Amino acid sequence: MAVKGKKRKRTSNRVTLEDIARYCDVSKATVSRVLNGHLNEFPVSEEMIQRVKAAAEQLGYRPNRLARAIRNQRTNLIGLSFIHIDYQSMAEDKVAYENQVMGQFTNCILSHPGFKDYDLVIHDREELKDRALQEADFKSDLLEGLIYLTPSEDHREFLDVASKEFPIVLLGQIEGAEEKVPCIDINNRKMAAKAVDHLLESGRKNILLLIPDKLQHISCIQDRIRGYRDALEAKDIKVSDEFIRSVRSLKDNVENFFSDLRCIDEIDAIFCPTDNLAALCIPALKACGKSIPGDIAIIGFDDLPFAQHTTPPLSTVRRPVDKQAHAAIDLLLKILKKEIPYEPGFHEIETELVIRSSTQID
Repeated sequence: MAVKGKKRKRTSNRVTLEDIARYCDVSKATVSRVLNGHLNEFPVSEEMIQRVKAAAEQLGYRPNRLARAIRNQRTNLIGLSFIHIDYQSMAEDKVAYENQVMGQFTNCILSHPGFKDYDLVIHDREELKDRALQEADFKSDLLEGLIYLTPSEDHREFLDVASKEFPIVLLGQIEGAEEKVPCIDINNRKMAAKAVDHLLESGRKNILLLIPDKLQHISCIQDRIRGYRDALEAKDIKVSDEFIRSVRSLKDNVENFFSDLRCIDEIDAIFCPTDNLAALCIPALKACGKSIPGDIAIIGFDDLPFAQHTTPPLSTVRRPVDKQAHAAIDLLLKILKKEIPYEPGFHEIETELVIRSSTQID
């Protein structure tokens, strides 16, 4: 829509309400009412509304968030906190974990239609063993609410205190947290048990649980480990410590692990609580002369995009990142808009096994 009006002198690179008012030959108050949605304060014609909006778009106007925050006593800032894992030289895992999982969560949140009036503050938190997280770590960000990914037991006290300062939605679960804050997650324990059940039902008996060492303190990984135990115990199969191992999940470490594993000829299946580790197992086992799934079946967890492209394609548990992220931001936005009360509870996201060739013999 073309806009007729007075030409303006540019005094800075930032387009202001005064610039638009001068361009449209109307008052600054009228422009403010139109762009801030306060049309009920004073009648403004539809023609004027469209004219002001078109001018704002044409001139490249962007709201001054600081001024709006002071005026409305709101920052419209939502935090997204996720774990920063110090992998040091473990670049492959760092990229896989942060870019594939956290990137998916971030993109899904930003694409939520209700998020357009908000900005996202990314908090890449350090997992410091010598200092617990503090509510002050987040307060300087002036957040209105926080989506908190991959909690661990060490965060329980922080979540209890911080949730009294601003709404927190937990993407993940630690025992008892649903009594303090709203939690959204799949049932990691139940789905891990289903994955191991699939291996048992296909005739596998000696199932190795291989845990990524750097992730085993995270609550979802702990639940997946519990699910492995649940499945075996439900079939009256003794859980052997020999078949529960951890590994630093770089390719070289995985290959060395299998070449040194004394029970390699006993195991006929492997459950990995992450796809990243499961995918590394495939070439490592082949290097040891094992066929997949003939000698050893492998199943992972998460259904990351690469899982269907391994050779053979990887069986896994689907982690519906889009559903989890949209459910979390939808819940938090409704709380911030006071459409629903801020109440604790567990919101389970349904998911499924994805069976591919790494566990099925044609």
